[in-house]
Formats: sequence, C-alpha cells, structure tokens
Amino acid sequence: MKIAVTGANGFVGAALCRYFHNKDHQIIALGNQESPHPNLLKIATYLKTDITKIMPVIEADICIHAAALSSDTDSYKSLIISNVEGTLNVVEAAKNCSHLIHISSSSVYEFKNKPVSEDDASIHAHLSDYGETKLLAEEIMELDIPSHQKRLILRPRAIYGIGDRILLPRLLKLIRGNFILCPFKKHIQSSLTHVDNVAYAIELFLAQTNPIPLQIFNITDDKPYFLRKLAQQISSVIEKHQLTLIPLSKPVLKMFLYLNSKIPIVKNISPLVLNSLDRDAILDISRIRKELNYKPSKNFQNSWVEITDWVSKLGGKQSYLKQLPDAPWIGLL
Repeated sequence: MKIAVTGANGFVGAALCRYFHNKDHQIIALGNQESPHPNLLKIATYLKTDITKIMPVIEADICIHAAALSSDTDSYKSLIISNVEGTLNVVEAAKNCSHLIHISSSSVYEFKNKPVSEDDASIHAHLSDYGETKLLAEEIMELDIPSHQKRLILRPRAIYGIGDRILLPRLLKLIRGNFILCPFKKHIQSSLTHVDNVAYAIELFLAQTNPIPLQIFNITDDKPYFLRKLAQQISSVIEKHQLTLIPLSKPVLKMFLYLNSKIPIVKNISPLVLNSLDRDAILDISRIRKELNYKPSKNFQNSWVEITDWVSKLGGKQSYLKQLPDAPWIGLL
C-alpha cells in the first residue's frame, strides 16, 4: 500500500516511515524541512509540506498524521496553528485516503490516582496548552468522516526508542559527573510507549475487516515502569558505570522552577511538568487489548541495549546531544 506520513523529519514520523518501509509499503514522507536527511530519501518520496497552510490532496491509501508542535513552552497561538489548524488541513488533504491515523498524546488527560481510560479525556480538565490543543485536534478527527474512510486516534505516553530526541535527552541532562539528579519519587510509576508499539497498533487497526468509522485507543508498553529505577538504569548503561542517584525533593524542584523562569537552564519545563513528577501517570490499555487484540512485544527491558548501542554509535552522550536535530535519521540505515 501507499502510506503517507506527516512529520517525517521528527522522531515518531521517521520511525513510522522506516517501520512500514520494512513491511514493503511505498512511503510518501511529508515534512517542512527544505532538505531532509539523506537516509529519508533512501526509503521514501519526500514532499516538502507545511501543514499550517492549505495542502494539496494526499495521493495515498493511508495517511498517518504524526506532525505536531510538542512543547509546553511554545505560545498557545503557535500550538493552535500547528496542532489544531494543522490537523484540519491534514484531514482535508487526506479526504481520499481509506484510512487516516492521528498520533495524539496522553497530555489530553489530567492524571490523578488511578489509570486513565479513553473516556477520561476532557477539555475541562487542568491540561497544559499542548494537551488542550491535542484534544481539540482530536475533535476535528471526529467530524465529517467520509463513508469510505476509517479513522484512528492513538494516545501514547512518553514515546521512546531509537531516534528519540526528547525523552532520552531530558534524562541525560540530569547527569552530573558520577551522579544523576532524580526528580521522581521512589514509588512513582508511569506508562511509556516504545515507538514500534505505535506502529504495531496501526498495523492491527489496518488489518481489521470491518472497523467502525472512528476508534480511539490509549497505547503503551505492556506494563508501567518505576521511573526512578529506569532513569538510573539507562543513564548508568550509557555512562558505562553505575551512577549515584540523588533524589530531588519537591521544595528543591519548586526552587529550580523559579530560578529557571528567571534564567532558563532547561527548556520544555513548566509548572505542569514538575507537578506531574509526584504522581503516577498510567494509561489503561484494556480497550485496545480487547478490540485489537493488542499484545505489545517491545519494552524497555528488551530495547535498552539497542538504544544505548545506537547512542554509542553516534559517538556517545555528548555527540548524540549535539546531533539531536538529525537524531531520527542518523545511524539508522
């Protein structure tokens, strides 16, 4: 089949391009860079596309919309233009496709003391600007579905894997010499989503013989993780020696947030980000298990070796951090 992927220069879009290329599909990669990485051009037809403007009709069987502005520090106007108006433009451009898949986010939830299900998303919850615009984008996906088209909304939590340029860099920036500064309480758990599990869920969706017009699923690895243990494990492997973990208390984190607001030290950090560090963030995936027979095979335990080997291949931690713009495509083909 011919599969179009928006956001092909980004981590998730690039991973989906590679995954479905390896399944012998023809890939049309859509991105806003003038000159994409050469590795993308080896496996896909590239179309320079700005989703914030009216787009030409997408000539493909399937469209996967993975493009988004995913920062809690960008202006609300910028998030609306990219995530809401951009989704509207993609939906219109993909009107002839038989399947349209939208990669949303767990940021559409306000996490509390229990796993959240798909019905817990609410525009009235205390959401970040990013989360609110992703939920508004989902509402566009729910409108005016053509009779020939099936749609899917996936809500992943903290996507990771080879090519990551957000989650792993944030973790590595907490390393200070032989120490790792850890903002996570010992008991805090979170769902995480390996990027290949996102692709696997899309495959299951496409394999259905008679799906309903719209399906919405949480998408994660099989089980949640204790974040403190995970952070220490992967950082120690990358550094090639055991790091000493230094827990950061909430008062210290609040002081850091105040200082960061005066003299920015770390990007993509906000009060909502810090408030999320002392509560579980677990997605209930019972619906996708039941409706798609979802049985994810990828997890942190069986993928951390390939992730750390990839970082080593790029020259180690500092070299990797310097190459983040190209990370979704370097050292991967």
